[in-house]
Amino acid sequence: MSDNDLVMGFYPKQPSEKAPDFVIGKVSINLTDFRSWMKTHLQQNPNEEWLNIDMKVSKAGKGYAVVDHWKPEQSPPATKSEDEPAGGIDEDIPFAPYLSGQVV
Repeated sequence: MSDNDLVMGFYPKQPSEKAPDFVIGKVSINLTDFRSWMKTHLQQNPNEEWLNIDMKVSKAGKGYAVVDHWKPEQSPPATKSEDEPAGGIDEDIPFAPYLSGQVV
């Protein structure tokens, strides 16, 4: 793991012992550190829409956060089936003019 993977200023914690069952954890954010880290992250990743973060526990028992770099595989573009008409719209269906923009 490189230093670029650490999410600075973002500190996950275990829930309080008194917390109800539906509380799965807590997060503390040092706004100054996180803002600085986020500014750098955005400059290095200008086209990203999402930031996924893994919250982990060190061997010493302290929480830390790292960037999850997993990306879904790009699926190939869909190909036309033999049943699909060449124009993309089956002209035999009664509402075909509406789909093709012929009727206003």
